Amino acid sequence: MPSKKVEPSQKDIKKILKEKHEIQNAKQIDINKKLFSDKFVIPVKGRISGRFGSQRILNGKQKRPHFGLDIAAKKGTHIFSPTNGRVKKIFDDLFFTGKTIIIDHGIGLISIFAHLDKINIEEDQFIQRGDLVGHVGMTGRATGPHLHWGIYLENTPVDPEIFIELGNEK
Repeated sequence: MPSKKVEPSQKDIKKILKEKHEIQNAKQIDINKKLFSDKFVIPVKGRISGRFGSQRILNGKQKRPHFGLDIAAKKGTHIFSPTNGRVKKIFDDLFFTGKTIIIDHGIGLISIFAHLDKINIEEDQFIQRGDLVGHVGMTGRATGPHLHWGIYLENTPVDPEIFIELGNEK
Protein backbone atom coordinates (compact mmCIF):
# COMPACT_ATOMS: atom_id res chain seq x y z
CA MET A 1 0.00 0.00 0.00
CA PRO A 2 1.35 3.49 -0.71
CA SER A 3 3.05 4.77 2.47
CA LYS A 4 1.06 8.04 2.30
CA LYS A 5 -2.10 6.00 2.98
CA VAL A 6 -0.52 4.39 6.07
CA GLU A 7 1.41 7.42 7.37
CA PRO A 8 -0.55 10.51 6.25
CA SER A 9 1.11 13.90 5.78
CA GLN A 10 0.18 16.88 7.97
CA LYS A 11 -2.04 18.16 5.14
CA ASP A 12 -3.79 14.78 4.98
CA ILE A 13 -4.17 14.67 8.77
CA LYS A 14 -6.07 17.98 8.61
CA LYS A 15 -8.34 16.48 5.93
CA ILE A 16 -8.82 13.31 8.01
CA LEU A 17 -9.80 15.29 11.13
CA LYS A 18 -12.31 17.38 9.16
CA GLU A 19 -13.80 14.22 7.64
CA LYS A 20 -13.98 12.52 11.05
CA HIS A 21 -16.05 15.44 12.35
CA GLU A 22 -18.40 15.24 9.32
CA ILE A 23 -18.85 11.49 9.81
CA GLN A 24 -19.56 11.92 13.54
CA ASN A 25 -22.25 14.49 12.68
CA ALA A 26 -23.79 12.08 10.16
CA LYS A 27 -23.97 9.35 12.84
CA GLN A 28 -26.23 11.45 15.08
CA ILE A 29 -29.76 10.16 15.61
CA ASP A 30 -32.21 11.96 13.32
CA ILE A 31 -34.98 9.45 12.83
CA ASN A 32 -36.67 8.26 16.03
CA LYS A 33 -38.72 5.52 14.39
CA LYS A 34 -37.68 2.12 13.08
CA LEU A 35 -37.25 2.09 9.29
CA PHE A 36 -35.39 -1.20 8.98
CA SER A 37 -37.01 -4.56 8.40
CA ASP A 38 -36.22 -7.51 10.64
CA LYS A 39 -34.52 -9.37 7.81
CA PHE A 40 -31.30 -7.89 6.45
CA VAL A 41 -29.80 -9.10 3.17
CA ILE A 42 -26.09 -9.16 2.41
CA PRO A 43 -25.46 -6.04 0.30
CA VAL A 44 -23.13 -7.60 -2.29
CA LYS A 45 -22.29 -11.08 -3.52
CA GLY A 46 -18.64 -11.86 -3.04
CA ARG A 47 -16.00 -13.38 -0.78
CA ILE A 48 -15.71 -12.27 2.85
CA SER A 49 -12.21 -10.78 2.98
CA GLY A 50 -12.28 -9.03 6.36
CA ARG A 51 -14.30 -9.66 9.49
CA PHE A 52 -15.38 -7.40 12.33
CA GLY A 53 -12.81 -7.15 15.14
CA SER A 54 -9.88 -8.57 13.18
CA GLN A 55 -6.48 -6.93 13.66
CA ARG A 56 -5.43 -4.87 10.65
CA ILE A 57 -1.78 -4.67 9.71
CA LEU A 58 -0.82 -2.21 6.99
CA ASN A 59 2.73 -2.19 5.65
CA GLY A 60 3.82 -4.06 8.76
CA LYS A 61 2.17 -1.58 11.17
CA GLN A 62 -0.70 -2.50 13.47
CA LYS A 63 -3.75 -0.30 13.06
CA ARG A 64 -7.04 -0.19 14.96
CA PRO A 65 -9.24 -3.29 14.78
CA HIS A 66 -11.55 -3.61 11.81
CA PHE A 67 -15.05 -2.26 12.52
CA GLY A 68 -16.95 -3.77 9.62
CA LEU A 69 -17.37 -6.57 7.15
CA ASP A 70 -15.31 -6.53 3.94
CA ILE A 71 -16.75 -8.32 0.94
CA ALA A 72 -14.38 -8.69 -2.02
CA ALA A 73 -15.99 -8.54 -5.45
CA LYS A 74 -15.14 -7.38 -8.95
CA LYS A 75 -15.07 -3.63 -9.50
CA GLY A 76 -18.52 -2.55 -10.63
CA THR A 77 -20.44 -5.34 -8.86
CA HIS A 78 -23.85 -4.06 -7.73
CA ILE A 79 -24.34 -3.13 -4.06
CA PHE A 80 -27.86 -3.30 -2.63
CA SER A 81 -29.39 -1.85 0.51
CA PRO A 82 -29.44 -4.51 3.25
CA THR A 83 -32.67 -3.05 4.66
CA ASN A 84 -34.86 0.06 4.53
CA GLY A 85 -33.53 3.49 5.38
CA ARG A 86 -32.84 7.09 4.41
CA VAL A 87 -29.62 8.14 2.70
CA LYS A 88 -28.15 10.44 5.29
CA LYS A 89 -24.84 11.45 3.75
CA ILE A 90 -22.76 10.83 0.63
CA PHE A 91 -19.04 11.53 0.51
CA ASP A 92 -17.18 11.56 -2.81
CA ASP A 93 -13.57 11.30 -1.65
CA LEU A 94 -12.81 10.54 2.01
CA PHE A 95 -9.14 9.90 2.76
CA PHE A 96 -9.63 6.44 4.26
CA THR A 97 -12.91 5.26 2.73
CA GLY A 98 -13.15 7.05 -0.64
CA LYS A 99 -16.69 7.19 -2.04
CA THR A 100 -18.84 6.52 1.02
CA ILE A 101 -22.56 6.30 1.80
CA ILE A 102 -24.20 6.60 5.23
CA ILE A 103 -27.72 5.16 5.48
CA ASP A 104 -29.93 5.88 8.51
CA HIS A 105 -32.13 2.89 9.37
CA GLY A 106 -33.84 4.70 12.25
CA ILE A 107 -33.59 4.68 16.07
CA GLY A 108 -29.81 5.11 16.02
CA LEU A 109 -28.92 2.31 13.58
CA ILE A 110 -26.83 3.27 10.54
CA SER A 111 -24.92 1.51 7.78
CA ILE A 112 -21.74 2.82 6.21
CA PHE A 113 -20.70 1.60 2.76
CA ALA A 114 -17.14 2.47 1.79
CA HIS A 115 -14.67 2.25 -1.13
CA LEU A 116 -17.41 2.50 -3.78
CA ASP A 117 -16.67 3.08 -7.44
CA LYS A 118 -20.07 4.58 -8.23
CA ILE A 119 -23.01 5.80 -6.13
CA ASN A 120 -26.56 5.43 -7.50
CA ILE A 121 -28.57 7.24 -4.83
CA GLU A 122 -28.93 10.76 -3.47
CA GLU A 123 -28.93 12.29 0.00
CA ASP A 124 -32.33 12.27 1.76
CA GLN A 125 -33.63 9.53 -0.55
CA PHE A 126 -35.65 6.78 1.13
CA ILE A 127 -34.56 3.33 0.03
CA GLN A 128 -35.96 -0.16 0.48
CA ARG A 129 -34.19 -3.43 1.18
CA GLY A 130 -32.73 -4.66 -2.10
CA ASP A 131 -32.53 -1.25 -3.84
CA LEU A 132 -29.37 -0.64 -5.88
CA VAL A 133 -27.22 1.90 -4.01
CA GLY A 134 -23.85 1.71 -5.75
CA HIS A 135 -21.02 -0.33 -7.23
CA VAL A 136 -17.96 -1.99 -5.71
CA GLY A 137 -14.72 -0.05 -6.04
CA MET A 138 -11.40 0.47 -4.33
CA THR A 139 -11.42 4.17 -3.51
CA GLY A 140 -9.71 5.55 -0.40
CA ARG A 141 -7.36 3.22 1.48
CA ALA A 142 -8.09 -0.10 -0.19
CA THR A 143 -5.82 -2.86 -1.45
CA GLY A 144 -8.38 -4.29 -3.87
CA PRO A 145 -11.99 -3.89 -4.96
CA HIS A 146 -14.40 -4.63 -2.13
CA LEU A 147 -17.29 -3.26 -0.10
CA HIS A 148 -16.61 -2.27 3.48
CA TRP A 149 -19.94 -2.46 5.32
CA GLY A 150 -20.02 -0.99 8.80
CA ILE A 151 -23.01 -0.85 11.15
CA TYR A 152 -23.25 1.50 14.11
CA LEU A 153 -25.84 1.60 16.86
CA GLU A 154 -25.78 4.99 18.56
CA ASN A 155 -22.14 5.49 17.52
CA THR A 156 -21.04 2.00 18.69
CA PRO A 157 -19.70 -0.31 15.99
CA VAL A 158 -21.63 -3.59 15.66
CA ASP A 159 -20.76 -6.69 13.62
CA PRO A 160 -22.85 -6.64 10.40
CA GLU A 161 -22.84 -10.46 10.27
CA ILE A 162 -25.10 -10.50 13.34
CA PHE A 163 -27.84 -8.77 11.34
CA ILE A 164 -27.47 -11.18 8.42
CA GLU A 165 -27.56 -14.22 10.73
CA LEU A 166 -30.53 -12.96 12.76
CA GLY A 167 -32.46 -12.10 9.62
CA ASN A 168 -31.89 -15.52 8.08
CA GLU A 169 -32.75 -17.79 11.00
CA LYS A 170 -35.48 -20.31 10.28
